[in-house]
Amino acid sequence: MLLKYFPLVLLLAQCIQAAPTSNGATTANPNDPTQNELEQEAHNETIKLLNALFRAQIAYFSGVRVKLSSSSQRARDIELYVSRLREAITETDLDKKNEMWLKIFEQFSKSPLLLNKPEETGLSNDEYQALLTDSKLQEIAQSFIQDVSTYFWKMAQISGKVVELGVDDYFNHRSMQHQ
Repeated sequence: MLLKYFPLVLLLAQCIQAAPTSNGATTANPNDPTQNELEQEAHNETIKLLNALFRAQIAYFSGVRVKLSSSSQRARDIELYVSRLREAITETDLDKKNEMWLKIFEQFSKSPLLLNKPEETGLSNDEYQALLTDSKLQEIAQSFIQDVSTYFWKMAQISGKVVELGVDDYFNHRSMQHQ
């Protein structure tokens, strides 16, 4: 189930890397309070999205973990993964949070969390597949897709405001030159 959303997660990773950061943001006019406000809004929306991503994964994998034997290797793998996600939620610096997310994402892509090894899960392939595609878990994934859609909508609105400010500044600057 999560694999069908993998391209969306890759796109999200690229967008988050391009998002404004606390120490890497540049402004056309650093003294413009509106520009600074828009950058702060984009910064806050990116943090909210990352936290939503972490919470969705925590909810999803916690739902998987409770249906596994607590002594299984997969349950321990999931607990470690969830603990890293919880740690990332507590981080307040966007640059560090972004680094943590990319590291967690890289670790996830190399992990066997979505693969069944009966000796690690205690379940047959069919049982593990049913567990991963549980309707409650699908709801969590759908909720995350809505969070991503909301993020892109808000970022598009912020981008539109930035373009509008740039155009206004350009025309104001040109009209001043012609006077």
